[in-house]
Amino acid sequence: MALKRVAPLAALALATLGAPWASAADTVKIGIAVSLTGPLTPYAESEGMRCMAERVNKAAGSDDPKVEIMVEDNRSDAQLSVSLGQKFLDAGAQVITGLPFPDALIPMTTMAQTYGVTVYSAPNTQVEMQELGTDNFIAGAVPDPINAAATAAVVYGKGARKAVLLTSEDSGSWSAKLPIWFGEAFTKAGGEVVGKLSYNFGISDWSPQIASIKALPDKPDVIHVSGILPDVGILIRQLRANGYDGWIAGSDGFDDPSLEATVGKPQDLDKVVFATHGVIGNGGAIDQFLKDCKAGGFKVNGIFDALGGDMVAVIAAAAKKAGSVDPVKLREAIRAPGGYPGITAETISFAEKKSYPVKTVPVIGFSEGKRTLITDAMPPNIPYLK
Repeated sequence: MALKRVAPLAALALATLGAPWASAADTVKIGIAVSLTGPLTPYAESEGMRCMAERVNKAAGSDDPKVEIMVEDNRSDAQLSVSLGQKFLDAGAQVITGLPFPDALIPMTTMAQTYGVTVYSAPNTQVEMQELGTDNFIAGAVPDPINAAATAAVVYGKGARKAVLLTSEDSGSWSAKLPIWFGEAFTKAGGEVVGKLSYNFGISDWSPQIASIKALPDKPDVIHVSGILPDVGILIRQLRANGYDGWIAGSDGFDDPSLEATVGKPQDLDKVVFATHGVIGNGGAIDQFLKDCKAGGFKVNGIFDALGGDMVAVIAAAAKKAGSVDPVKLREAIRAPGGYPGITAETISFAEKKSYPVKTVPVIGFSEGKRTLITDAMPPNIPYLK
């Protein structure tokens, strides 16, 4: 990602130095440099990882490998993620992860390759990682072109025909290209892109973009943006206040429980949709996992913790299948045919694509201010991916 650095790297690194970790030889060590502070805090997956690790370790037999989660705060800083990745490698981690964007994950993956170690980013969706060309990267989520196509199919099916795309360079292709891919899928379905505007993260006044949208000769009935909270919640609120009553489509950045409070009025969420990684609120596996984790004292927040839980469950099951915590054997077992049981999907399988799972994409909407599932399928008209 390209978020502005929140503090100098050297000062941040000093703040994270601690005692070295030590574990048994039959332990899988997972090092996560996570946003415990900074603008990406709502999207951290570490509490779900810690919760699942506790569950796995309690259920482990005498010959089963245990899981240790090593957590450090990257403070939403990509460079700090890389430094912490080296710290985890020095501590003997078999799997590491960091800020889920390429400017952290690419150098981490290159660095980890010399150790045979896997970089496994539970929430990563960006195509840069699929195109890196190394064998040691795995994402726990499907790539952005699939997510873009899912929302495009929904809003076109709901009657939208003219789209405006809001793009930002601040988080790589996730914020810059995902809206473009939405436009491509939307156009292939029969719609038309009538405008494209830019913005920067941290925006609290969308009036320039809204004025430009109002000035378009062709008025849009869908606006797509891939951004984070509170930015996208403020956008929804300000669009509605300025009389826009069309569709607003987004990505997993919308899947933060603070969205409803940021928007304010439940009716302003009418005709808001976003693609995400699993369904919350239907009483299913994700809800039960989050409930159990909260009961255990873990401060889980939502879907990203569920992705973290899946990551740990897959790694632990793969270590058991491999009969080894050797990082290369572990990675081979992660990609074994048949996959492993999951929380965000019934089966998490990396056998087909190697670097990301084969999963359907839920699209969430709202009814009377409450989240509701619209579709959960592999969408048509997927752009970019071969």
